[in-house]
Amino acid sequence: MPSPHVAVERNGPLVDIELNRPENGNLIDAAMSESIIDTVTTLDDDVKLVRILSSGPDFCKGRQSPMPPKDAKPSAETLRRVVTAPPLALYDALKAVRVPVVSVVRGEALGVGCALAGVCDIALASDDAVFQIHEMERDIPPTLVMSALIGRVPVKTVAHMVLSRQKLSATEALHAGLVSRVVPAASLNAEADALADTLLGCSAVTLRAVKQFLHLAPEMPASGASGFAAHLAATALSARF
Repeated sequence: MPSPHVAVERNGPLVDIELNRPENGNLIDAAMSESIIDTVTTLDDDVKLVRILSSGPDFCKGRQSPMPPKDAKPSAETLRRVVTAPPLALYDALKAVRVPVVSVVRGEALGVGCALAGVCDIALASDDAVFQIHEMERDIPPTLVMSALIGRVPVKTVAHMVLSRQKLSATEALHAGLVSRVVPAASLNAEADALADTLLGCSAVTLRAVKQFLHLAPEMPASGASGFAAHLAATALSARF
């Protein structure tokens, strides 16, 4: 059943997924995660671009705690199923989308919100955006968030954010490699639309080739990446004839 806190809008080849729970900072719960996963895993071949947006002043202030009460004494399997599996499934689903995924970030992006911004292929941030991984304030190792960022953000950036728990401004996040571009808050929507127009000007097969390379090539040896690049380019070009 779709979550009422996730609004999905299809506009031709563009799919917008909006976190729509502004009264609590768009905290992600299990139903919201499931709605996002269902959307991005059932895209048809005409989709060229997915955007993750938010309503209200903040992108996402984290995750609604799924922890059982302390007196419940849950088993490790229960904790894995209820606590750890849902966010990992969400991150994996976004990584696996066949076309580019863009996050449009304003306000606070904390914990899971920071991971959502980082796991997308492009993160466009307003100049008032703030990023933080703060789980260790509760003595919780944020390895789930870290799993979304490793390979996409420099290891030293992840280590600093996790261990220091310091907030990064949008400019600091840009310099640290967490976001792709910072724009004035007043023009964030216009900049996001302009970026979408640029991407949508390309064919779906070209965008899928770029996404495949970005997703798989970093794990390949140099020779393998070169061969993969040639294969993807030839496949995309052949679609024109």
